[in-house]
Amino acid sequence: MKIKQKLVYAGLLASAFTFATAIAVAQEHGEGHGEAPAPAAQGHEGAAPAGHEPADHEAAGGHEAAAHGEHGGHHGPESINWFDFGDKKKPAFLALVINFGVLAGLYYVIGKKPITEGLKQRRVTIGKNIEEAQAMLAEAKERAKKYQGDLANADADAEAARAALVASGTGDADRALRDAEEKAVRMKRDAERLVEQERRQLQQDLTVETVELAVAEANKILERSVTADDHARLANDLLAELSRRPAARSSVGGAS
Repeated sequence: MKIKQKLVYAGLLASAFTFATAIAVAQEHGEGHGEAPAPAAQGHEGAAPAGHEPADHEAAGGHEAAAHGEHGGHHGPESINWFDFGDKKKPAFLALVINFGVLAGLYYVIGKKPITEGLKQRRVTIGKNIEEAQAMLAEAKERAKKYQGDLANADADAEAARAALVASGTGDADRALRDAEEKAVRMKRDAERLVEQERRQLQQDLTVETVELAVAEANKILERSVTADDHARLANDLLAELSRRPAARSSVGGAS
């Protein structure tokens, strides 16, 4: 920031000096224009009190010619002040050259490095921006190619999607039909098993009930047909049978 301020101050100083020099040159040029008509005015004033008109006209014509000659001489090329620093009306050309050299030196000493670095940084920034723009352009082109490819394959993708949906629906229907058939087979098998179990249970119950009825009828028949002697004989046979069972068990244990 300080270097920039110094550079600005130096530029303002050089500009002010150049502006002052230009004003001085303009004033000198204006003074030259103001002093030129003086001989002509004097010639006109001197011609006014003359007594003889022809002589007066001739004198006036001579004075006007002299005035125009002087005025024309004033507007001719002026000499250039090259080295005279003491002339206040015409600044020395060398002074302007020195001013320019001082300004160029100040720029070189104070402003060269910041300006050069700024230009380098600006160049780097512009290069980065160009690279980013090129990368974005390449990405946009790749995306455009992808979109164009997608648009070109849109019909084929739609047909493939439709076929996939149809195949999926057909597969779901077949799978549902198979599941229903398997479920019906399982239900039929379970029903047959339950029926078989019920049949066996009913058969067993009937068998037990038949046996019980037969035993009951047999008891009734025995009660009606057996006498006291038959009861005594049956009791004796039972006792004999019971007396034989321990002997048979002991004989079986000794043999083992």
